[in-house]
Parts: sequence; structure tokens; C-alpha cells
Amino acid sequence: MNAPVVVAVVGGGASGCLAATQLARTAAVTGRRFTILLVEPDDLGEGLAYRTRDPRHRLNVPAAKMSAFDDDPQHFLRWLRRHVAVDFPFSGFAPRQFYADYLRHTLEETLRAATRVRCEQVRARATGVRRHGSRLRLTLDDGTSHPVDAVVLAIGHGAATTSWAPPALARSPRFVGDPWRADAQPRVPAGGEVLLVGSGLTMADMAQRWSRAGVRLHVTSRHGLLPLPHALDPAPPLAAPRLPDGPVSLAQARRLVFDHIRAAGGDWRRAVDAMRPVTAELWSRLDAAARSTFVATTMRRWDQVRHRVDPAIHAWLEQRRAEGSLVTHAARVVDARDTAAGVEVSLSDGSRVLAAAVINCTGAGAGVRTSHDPLVMNLLASGLATPDSLDLGFATENGRLVPADGPRPAIWAIGPPRRGELWESTAMPEIRGQAAALARAVLAALPGPRTVQRVRDPYGLPLTASPAAADRYVAGLGRILRVRSGAETLVAEAVAADPQFALGQAVLALLGAEWGADVDVETALRDAQRHAGRADERERRFIEVVAARIREPGAGSAAALLSYIQAYPEDALAVSIAVPTIAFSGATEIPAEAWALVEGLAAVYRDDWWYRGLLAFTRQEQENWDEAAELAALALAVEPTAGHAVHAKTHVHYETGDHEAGLAWLDAWISTSGSDSSQRAHFAWHAALHELALGDDNAARARFSAQLSPPAVSGVRALIDSASLLWRGVAAGAWTSVELGPVLETVPAALLVDPPTPFVGLHSAVALAAAGDCRRLAQLRRSAAARTSAVFTDTVAPLADALMHLVHGDPDRATDALLALPGVERLGGSAAQREIVEDTTIYCAIQANRPEIARSLLQTRLDRRRSPRDMRRRAQLLTEQHTAHSSRHE
Repeated sequence: MNAPVVVAVVGGGASGCLAATQLARTAAVTGRRFTILLVEPDDLGEGLAYRTRDPRHRLNVPAAKMSAFDDDPQHFLRWLRRHVAVDFPFSGFAPRQFYADYLRHTLEETLRAATRVRCEQVRARATGVRRHGSRLRLTLDDGTSHPVDAVVLAIGHGAATTSWAPPALARSPRFVGDPWRADAQPRVPAGGEVLLVGSGLTMADMAQRWSRAGVRLHVTSRHGLLPLPHALDPAPPLAAPRLPDGPVSLAQARRLVFDHIRAAGGDWRRAVDAMRPVTAELWSRLDAAARSTFVATTMRRWDQVRHRVDPAIHAWLEQRRAEGSLVTHAARVVDARDTAAGVEVSLSDGSRVLAAAVINCTGAGAGVRTSHDPLVMNLLASGLATPDSLDLGFATENGRLVPADGPRPAIWAIGPPRRGELWESTAMPEIRGQAAALARAVLAALPGPRTVQRVRDPYGLPLTASPAAADRYVAGLGRILRVRSGAETLVAEAVAADPQFALGQAVLALLGAEWGADVDVETALRDAQRHAGRADERERRFIEVVAARIREPGAGSAAALLSYIQAYPEDALAVSIAVPTIAFSGATEIPAEAWALVEGLAAVYRDDWWYRGLLAFTRQEQENWDEAAELAALALAVEPTAGHAVHAKTHVHYETGDHEAGLAWLDAWISTSGSDSSQRAHFAWHAALHELALGDDNAARARFSAQLSPPAVSGVRALIDSASLLWRGVAAGAWTSVELGPVLETVPAALLVDPPTPFVGLHSAVALAAAGDCRRLAQLRRSAAARTSAVFTDTVAPLADALMHLVHGDPDRATDALLALPGVERLGGSAAQREIVEDTTIYCAIQANRPEIARSLLQTRLDRRRSPRDMRRRAQLLTEQHTAHSSRHE
């Protein structure tokens, strides 16, 4: 009979609890059956960090950032609001005593759901691991040993180092070498003094513990600086910097950080926080000498700016210092002498402190070579583990221990022991990410029946579907990312091949709702939710995002989408929805937020053709035309049908006034690589804009008839592309009148008067005005004014008002209202699309016989982008104004 499969997690603090939680969570998805042996002598969840019961000891990170799960950022905050305080603030700093309770509760809940996983806590300390045939044998300090198939070392920080303490101080009963594990504490009488050696986060805790009336605290460290606070009102997140290719010198790394701080306007907190996604990669690019120099010269300063405290605690420390009950010293301890009155400690700045207690706040030990932990010593002695080159922890590769020789043992490390590999490996965001990756690696290495290897999408995300269904889905996803037609057919084939493929059903619903595909959206969405139990956590989260987007569009669904992308940045479809260049409606009305999201994904996608196309579009929106053109060319060289890259290149041609070359290139692409583009009509619209700019009105009208008129184009695209082109032709003087009725008949009536987004609202207002439909224009105005979105109330509603003046025959009032219109840049879409407001204003000014306004607007546009039509119109206005001026003086 086969022995049961066992995974030992050594250590039950935060790292161990998260590792066990993710092992159980992953097993629940894959269906694996095994036992977790959780080796921890104390209560679970506490470890070094969270064993305190002092309510003054706070987390050093706001509660909203302390979730156990990357894919559910508010998990801890919700727990606090259920178990501690119903109104706990989003940016509040929770007492640390609650975090251990949270970790225990989260593990217990996960184990209840993972019915095939058994977890047993062993209240003992591990003392050694050795090879045992094809397995490992774990020995404990209670004299027992256990055969196991894998070991996870969640041993946290090493014991606090006291090597800095002079012998007399180390022997003194007044010296507390480990403030978290000390059994006895020195007595400090009123009027006494306490010396805290070290000025980091441990010091902040100990200052609160030892501070009381009549007691003076002394804090000494090499730099004498107190911990820095988090910002009281943090600025929005900043995108991570883009790393240069290849190895990086320490000087380059420093320049990168300082350049990023300058880019953040000097907000060093925001810049340092933005480094987190790329810190591990930057560390991996430094050579051994650079890393060693960093540790020797810069590590302390980096730790100070990187690991900060609750602003309230910082304010309390500064208040104590201001009143004289806390004194800081930039000095080392050089000598000590025990006396009847206390221990007299001499500092390198020449001062002496007669302390009733000296508390070691210098933090964890230096590494593993000098560790006195029996487990660490035995791992090194047996060759199952080796120190990393700087002795910051164990040598690891993707968390798995590197042995001295022989095959790699099934031993992984999590948290602080991985500092040599990752550098940043002690904070919750890094540890929870490690726990999820480690769980997948451990389960893949376990013996026994293998689960079916799931097909993955092009960016590595697994799909819970049969191979045939997954194959059709991947093909459909490729068409979505390329902005090609036929995606809905392929995804429908995937669902037909596996009717329980929940993700496929959700994507089908999405294509119906946002692409206008011929899909029963509600049925597809209900099927997705009905089969979600079979899906994995990532797929379930995506289904929830799609459901919110379809049924409850607005800020909440947008926030859910952005949260999902934060957890699963490899989901290119989700990114396409959040930051569309054509097809989807987006997740933010603020361009800078979309740009930051795209730029922050550079480390995930690198030189991927799809990402380069999306980044190219971002660059053209930022008016960085050269880089946009270069990125688009790189993407198209790999994938000629890459729709985002084509769109970016098209905008570059238009915005730089390169109309003839842009039209020739775009026409050639539409007839070849773009012949099956799902957004062919939009690219035809772009070509028509070139023709209007060049003054080739007959070509623009012919293009409308051949490529943009119903029934070839219908629905929202008919509104945004076809109707807008007809009106732009009128506004530009290309033709005197248009018949918009056939176009508007293809647009859902509700969409015209109650548009889902401000961008659609803009085009509804213009189309209804062009059609002279005052009744529905008034309905649109009322609908926009009743919305909660400021863009609807402050921009779309006033736009409708302005256009009603035009329809009622008062272009003068329409001109004034359009000139005063706020927030046009927040309507969404591209600058070329929003330009229809400027076109309409010029048209109204001409109709109102206010040529100076029309001429000024045209000149501003010509300064931005040249076009033969606008140059002729400006010249004509100048001539008419000169003629009128001459007539008045005859």
C-alpha cells in the first residue's frame, strides 16, 4: 500500500500559515490529496512579528494592503470589519495582535474548503532534515521523526544578533538580547533610563513598551535616524520604472531610483513603492560585487525608506523627542560597565548612558553561516542547503534550495531565507506571492497520481477546459488580441466542445455585451456563473468581473477589473478591456491612470508584440510620436495583423499631419492584413479623416458608401464611426447636408438617449444634433444630468445643451457654450475622436458669423498638425474678414 503523501511546513508564523493556506487552496483546485505537517511549538500565525499582544504595536502597512491573497486585496480589511470594527478605515493601521488571528482564521477557512487536504500541527521544533530513500526524513526536538515528501522552510528571521554587545553588557542581567523572546525583563524605576540599541521598526515597538512617565529613552544607531512615516494622504500609485536590458551596475541602479524619484515630483515614498514590482529583477541584474557593495553601503538607508511606520507612531516618537523623554544618538556602543545603579554604556560619540535596561533592537541575525539554529546547522552540514553568496539566507532558485552537490532536494524556502535570491523577501506582498508560487511548485513535485496538465493561454494562465475546448479558446483569444473578427465563433466552439467551460462562457458574454457579437449575453453569463465552481480562483474572479461589468457598469465594476489585473497582470484580455485602443469601453476616464497601468506591465510582457502595440498606442496619446512609431513597427514586424499597433501607427500619421503617407499605408493594410479586422470600419474612418484633411471629399464620401454605411456597419460602431464621419464632413464644409436616419436606425434606441459611457454620450449628442432630433437630444441631456459620474453631469449634459442651441437656430449661443465646455479630455476615446467637439465649435462660430473664433481654433490646430483643408479654411476666413473690413471702410 502506498504511503500517504506528506508536506512538512516548518514554522507556523506568517510565512508558514500562508504557505499552508496556499498549499490547501491549490490542492482544492487540482484535487490532490495529501497531509500538511505544520511544525510549530507556539500558536499559529504569531511568529516573531505578530506574537505581541500590546495594542499599541501596529502593522507598518495600511490594512488595505495586508491581504493574505494577491487576488483579493481587501480580504484582510473585510476580516477586520467583520471581527474588529465595522468601520475600520481603508487606510488605517491595525494592531498587530489581530493579524495572527486573521492568519489562523484564513488557514482554518481554507482547510474547511479543501476537503482532500489534512493539516496537523506538531508542537515541536525541527532540528534536521536528511535524505530517506526517495523521500526526506524530518527530525524534531521531541525525539520523533517523520518521513515526508517535501519540506517548506518558513523559519522567518534568524535570532537577533548580539555580536555588537561588549562582553560586560552581554553578561549583564539588565541586557535584553531578544526583546520578543525574553522570559524576564529588567525593572526600570521612575527616573530611570532605557537604552534602545538600533533605531528601526523594532525600536518603535520597544519605545512604546518601555516608555512611561519619569523614564527617559535613549536610541542609538550608526545614523541616529528614527523610522520614517507613511504619507498621511498617499498620492496615486506610480508605474514601475522600465529597467534597461542586460546587467545593471550599482551606479545605474542608483540613477534609476533617483530618476524615478524626480519623475514622481520628488515624492520619494511614491517612487520607492513603485520599485516593488521590479526590485527582484533589478537585484538579479546586479553582479556579486555590486550586491556586496549595496549591502555594505546602502542597505540601511534603503531599509529606512522602504520599511516605514504608521504616521501616528512617527508623530508620537517625534513628540517624545521634542519634550526630551527620548534622546537619539548617532553612535555605536563601544563599552559597558555593570554598576549597582545600572549598566553604564559608553557610546562612540563620547556620551554615556546609565541604563536600568539595554534593549537589543538591531534586528535579525546576519545570515545562516553563523546560525545556532540546529535545523539550519544540520541542513548546511548535510549539504542539503548552502548559503547564498552574501550569507543573507539560503541559496535558492525559484525558492527551491540549492544543495552543495547531488540532485536538488524537495525543500523550498519562503520569506526572509530567500533574501539572497530576491532581496525584498520580508514584507507581506512578497511573501504572499511566494506562497502561491511555492504551492504550485510543491504540488507539481509531489509523487503519486498526476493531475491532467491543463492547457495554458499564450501568457501562461491555465484554462479549466478540455484540450479541444482550450485549443479553440486560445485561437479565439488570439483574434481578440489582434482585433480580428471571428473571435466569438471560436469561443462559441470552445464552449460547445466543453459545455462546463465557465471562462469561455464569460468571454462569450463579454463579446456580446461589448463587441456587439451575436450572443445571448444573459444566457452565456448565467452559464458561466453556474459552472464557476469547476473553474480555478483566477477564472472565477474574471467571471465576477464580467458579471459586474455587464450588470452593474460603473466605478465599482471598473475598480474590480483593475483589482483583478493587479492580481493577474498576465491576463492580456483583462488588460485589453481596461485599456482599450478600439473595442472595449475601458476602466478609467483618466488617461494618466491608463498610461500608468500599461507602463507598469513592462516587466510582465517585455517585448511581446501585443504589449508593444498597446504601449505604442499609449505613447502616441502622450504625443511621443517617434517612440510610438518605433514600437508599432516592432510589433507589426512580428505580427502584421496586430490591431493595437496598426491603430497606434494610424494615429501617429494623423497627428503628425503625414496624411498622404498615412492614407496610402492604411489603405494597403486594410486590403491585406486587415481584411478580416473586427474593427475594419474604424480603420476606414481613419482613412476617411486623411481624405477630408487632404480635401479629397469625393473619396471620403465614396469610402463612407463602400465601407461605413449600413448594413455593413451597425450598432455602436455606426454611431461612433459612421455618424461622426458624416457630421465631420458637414462641419468641415466637405458636404452641405447628410441623411443620418439610416445610420441611427441601426443604433439601439436606448443607447442614444441613455449611453453607457461618456464617450458614447459625446457621439450620441453630436449625431442627434446632426439629425435635428431635438426630442431625443433633450432626453439625452436629462439622462446625463441624472448620472452620478461627473463627466456625464459636467460635460455630456452641457454638450447636449450647447447642441440644442444649434438645432434651435442659435449658433451664437452654441458657440459660447461649446467654448466654455469643461472636461472634454475626460470623455474618453482618442484625441482624434474628441476633436469632433472642436470641429463642431468651428462650424458653430462660422454659422454665427464669428470668424475670428473659427480662425483662432484652426490656427491652434495647425500649430499642432498641418492639413491642406485647414490651411485653406483659415486662409478663406482671413480673406472674408479682410473683405468685410474693407467694405466697412468704403
